[in-house]
Amino acid sequence: MGRVVVIGSSNTDLVSRAARLPSAGETVFGTAFAVYPGGKGANQAVAARRAGAEVRFVGAIGDDAFGAARRDELAAEGIDLTYLTEIPEATSGVAQIVVDFSGENQIVVVPGSNDLVQPEQSVAAVSAGFDVLSAVLEVAFDAIRAGFIAPRTGLALLNAAPFDPRVIEILGSVDILICNESEASAILGYAVEASDVAGAATAAMQLLAFGPRTAIITIGPAGAVVADEAGVRTFPAPTVDVVDTTGAGDCFCGVLAAWLADGASLDDAVAAAVVAGSLAVTVPGAQPSMPERAAIVTAMSERRLM
Repeated sequence: MGRVVVIGSSNTDLVSRAARLPSAGETVFGTAFAVYPGGKGANQAVAARRAGAEVRFVGAIGDDAFGAARRDELAAEGIDLTYLTEIPEATSGVAQIVVDFSGENQIVVVPGSNDLVQPEQSVAAVSAGFDVLSAVLEVAFDAIRAGFIAPRTGLALLNAAPFDPRVIEILGSVDILICNESEASAILGYAVEASDVAGAATAAMQLLAFGPRTAIITIGPAGAVVADEAGVRTFPAPTVDVVDTTGAGDCFCGVLAAWLADGASLDDAVAAAVVAGSLAVTVPGAQPSMPERAAIVTAMSERRLM
């Protein structure tokens, strides 16, 4: 069982469903409401754990009901919470999400305690040893930077979401950079379109100039493109009936980390992550949609990817 350290956020997702996403200043009627465990970091941790990894989570929660619930759920998944801290008088992170009938979403995140993750937590977790370090930018940046510049022996994956311009400072310490089209656009300074696979492939190659050894751009239903010294490869996603895209990128990152931690090649790990992401979008909610390893392996076998 490979060892994965995740530095990231834990949120409570307040999810409303509506026929379409509202425009600025517009009120629309919704059709359903639900509360789910979420946060990009916690989602990745759950995805990696269900994909078979031993997972250590670095984060912070407030001393409130939301924080207690998220802590208990992560513990129930079998995730090591030694480096998850509870901050007195802080509010836990919350994400307000609207999902339309096509599965697309709008998200507003109130970080709360996620902004209070400390560099010392990251350094301690990294120093304890790992096969893959995975992080998102939804927590205090100093904590992310500390984890990536600390001495290490394992691979370091960074999901540049949500985009923070300071991320460019640490890309030289990143083995695998993972972006969607909007994050790649922010780094490169021009628009990258998910619908333009060839353009995304070019953009992935250009991201290598910022320092990472490998750059991956996820391109929604089209899958992902990977660029490294060996060139560019495209990994198409299977066609599925989309219910909710929330957490699909987190699923991709978590499964990628788990497969790599288990000794898989980069291409095999990306293939698994693409399939896992396609499974995730068929289930409502973020963490509830993270597939078990057996489901991923079965889906890959059906696509003759094993």
